[in-house]
Amino acid sequence: MVMLKRLRIILVALVVMLVSSVLVLTSRRAPVFAVDYCISDQCKAAAAREAEARQKAADAASAAASLEQVIQGLELEIYALEAKIKSNEAIAADLAVKIQANEDKLEAQKAALASLLVDNYFESNPETIMLLAGSSSISDLSEKQARAETIKQQINLSAKNIKAAKEELEAEKAEVDRLVVDQNNQKEVIKQKRAEQNKLRAQYRSNAENYTAEAEAARLQKEKEIAEEVARLNSAGVAAFGTNTYPYQSICPAQNLWWGDQWGYVCQCVHYAGYKAYEHWGVDISYWGNAYSWDESAVARGYVVDRNPAPFTVAVSNAGAWGHVMWVEGVNPDGSINLSEYNNYGSSMSHLPGDYGYRAGVPTAGLVFIHFDQRAW
Repeated sequence: MVMLKRLRIILVALVVMLVSSVLVLTSRRAPVFAVDYCISDQCKAAAAREAEARQKAADAASAAASLEQVIQGLELEIYALEAKIKSNEAIAADLAVKIQANEDKLEAQKAALASLLVDNYFESNPETIMLLAGSSSISDLSEKQARAETIKQQINLSAKNIKAAKEELEAEKAEVDRLVVDQNNQKEVIKQKRAEQNKLRAQYRSNAENYTAEAEAARLQKEKEIAEEVARLNSAGVAAFGTNTYPYQSICPAQNLWWGDQWGYVCQCVHYAGYKAYEHWGVDISYWGNAYSWDESAVARGYVVDRNPAPFTVAVSNAGAWGHVMWVEGVNPDGSINLSEYNNYGSSMSHLPGDYGYRAGVPTAGLVFIHFDQRAW
């Protein structure tokens, strides 16, 4: 049972490490400033261009995606028409065979009728006395003439029926041929429409790429303006009350969010708290994710996480979109804490994001604390 529990804890730890890594990598894609420092006209213009270009890029991409569906529908229409055309061509071929067979039958009937007429001519042309002489009786002669007339009528009727069937088959084949021509015309029209849609789709995709590039250029311009504004307001970085041992303090907040490593973005709360944990305890907080996930990451690695504050612990707040982590400098008799932090513009003298701050007498409500000197397992 104990072994199973340990396996579960190890599995949870691995999952949390993986999720934390993804969160850190994801957070690096879109730096977010806690305070809007886009205050110059140039920066606002760049921000407006970025927003407009991103919207146009999204619209163009959406239009291209819609056209993709239309083109797929046209492809299906062409496929269905080609199947119908092949089917009708097969029907037309069968009808052609039947027409030829009826043509052959009709020719045979014509030949039989011609033979009968020739025979009748030679039998009826001589003198009546000669016919009588060649017949055993007058009744025999009448029978021969009646039989010849019957055969003649049967041949005529058969030929008439064959001719009617042939005409019917020819009419049916003409209709099928017309259908084939009409379907081929439809297919060509759809092919032209597909070509036009493909052209439009390529155009929209190109527009989306161009607008995306334009948005990126505007974003870089906006960030440059923000960096210059931050540098103008606080060119050397500000240490509020307390001792700041953060090795990157000289570049903060001017280079806030400019780069990051396994601890997160420079000048941010997670980067500072990660450094303090390493400085004091030798703990490597790599890829623990956003601040709100630190308590879970710590538990997964066996550290004690509770609501009991202690010096040299990390205080974790899960409030807000990203959460916040702070380094506990000391605990006061009333249970409040003194802490140092980065990226809380309310606690720094410069009131800038990505700057060092110090607070004293902070209530602990809503906070949990990571104890790096205590292990749960």
